[in-house]
Order: sequence, then C-alpha cells, then structure tokens
Amino acid sequence: MFEQLSLSLHMLMGPILERARPGNQMPRYKLRLPVVFYWNDGEHHAGGGFTSDIAIDRVFIHTSKCPPSGSDVRIEVLLPSLDGGDDEIRIECSGTVTQVIKQAGLTSFMFHGILSDDHLTRYVLP
Repeated sequence: MFEQLSLSLHMLMGPILERARPGNQMPRYKLRLPVVFYWNDGEHHAGGGFTSDIAIDRVFIHTSKCPPSGSDVRIEVLLPSLDGGDDEIRIECSGTVTQVIKQAGLTSFMFHGILSDDHLTRYVLP
C-alpha cells in the first residue's frame, strides 16, 4: 500500500542534507542513502548500492554491480521516515548511466535523470 506525498523534495531533504561543492548550477548534497536500480539489456537486471552525491538532475551511486554506460535505468532512492514511523519514502526516477568508474575494486556510476516531486512516494510497511 502506498500514498502520494504532498511534500517537496527540497522541503523533505533540506533539513537532513549537507550542501556539497557550492558554485555548481544545481545544489548537490553529500548523502549516503540506500538505492535500488533496474535496467534491461535483453535481460532484466537489478542492483543495489548507496548514494554519495545527489542533485535534482543526477545521482552518484556506489555499488558492486553497475549497469553499462549508456543504459536506461530506473532508480529508487530510499529515505527514512521523517516522523520515525514504520513507513519508507522512495524517490523513483528513470534516466541514463553517463559514467561508470572502477577503482581499487570499487565500482560506481553516475545516473542522470530528473528527481521531481511527481516521483516522491511513501510506502506504508505492514
């Protein structure tokens, strides 16, 4: 069961985020939140990881399983409940992998899409 929230992303994220690297066009936030992502390259794939940098138009994700660069991907960024309840807030978004980085056994990718209030959903856990 889920219900659409009437909160804005800035209202939701503002109190819990630390602004990162001022001077860029879009505000960026250093955030470590769980994320689930899905893509299809003839086969359906799913993966999970954590964010480290979020803006309204992009998300940097650390994971052990990256989609290939250029892939169309759907992500779900999971946020804790603001009121301490048994629900979880998800921001869902579709976009494209623009960069895959592999360094010292770690993999990450840059996702470009538009995170908007239209994709903010609260899931009520049973």
